Amino acid sequence: MNDKIAIIQARTGSSRLPNKILLKILDKEILLLLIDRVIASKLINKIIIATTTNTTDNKIVDLVKNYHPKVLVYRGDENDVLDRYYQAANEYKSKYTNNLDIIRITSDCPLIDPNVIDLHIIEFDKRNVDYLSSRINKRTWPHGMEMEILTFKSLQQAWRNATESFEREHVTPYIYKSNPEKFKLYEFGYEKDISNYRFTIDYEEDYEFVKEIFEKLYKNNALFTLDEIIQLLESEPALLKINACRINPEI
Repeated sequence: MNDKIAIIQARTGSSRLPNKILLKILDKEILLLLIDRVIASKLINKIIIATTTNTTDNKIVDLVKNYHPKVLVYRGDENDVLDRYYQAANEYKSKYTNNLDIIRITSDCPLIDPNVIDLHIIEFDKRNVDYLSSRINKRTWPHGMEMEILTFKSLQQAWRNATESFEREHVTPYIYKSNPEKFKLYEFGYEKDISNYRFTIDYEEDYEFVKEIFEKLYKNNALFTLDEIIQLLESEPALLKINACRINPEI
């Protein structure tokens, strides 16, 4: 089986909620809460925090560089995120393995369930595809519980050939949007549509919502699951009002 690395793009320069990944919940930075949950995956070998060379992102490097033996740091271009991803993966590959698959997780999704990560990885290996995503055509998972998995070869092909700015900024559109006929793709949908839940952090309302979930579930189980989150929201539906104004199925 190929090595599996999670590459988490992280920067402080968010325009909608500046420094959002450094905001704290239960006295811990959001980025570290996310890392804790990715570390808990049984199938991920290493985690690379792919940040930028901007001095403003020194704070990210200082936060994570000695956090855990599984966590590595790569610094690259702020705007060409595809290059940042590729260079991070290539550096790992040159040091550790010739066979590599990449799990793409974004840094503003601290509710990610390690069990869900492993389900995606198992499905990726079973399907023997170049690229697997929680959403290609239709969202069924909550926004903030989604991820992508791709082979190093596919990432390299995108890096070499992508020319459009949106392909460079968003890493994978060259594969699933611009050239789907060139790759073996698979959309791994949830067993039912629960896309009405929004678990990502883009706005202040999202932060307040995610904060409430951590404060209610973390003390009993630091690695609380997707099922536990849904059970909480079903028992306390008023929580959904916190960031209801930010729910847009097209985002």
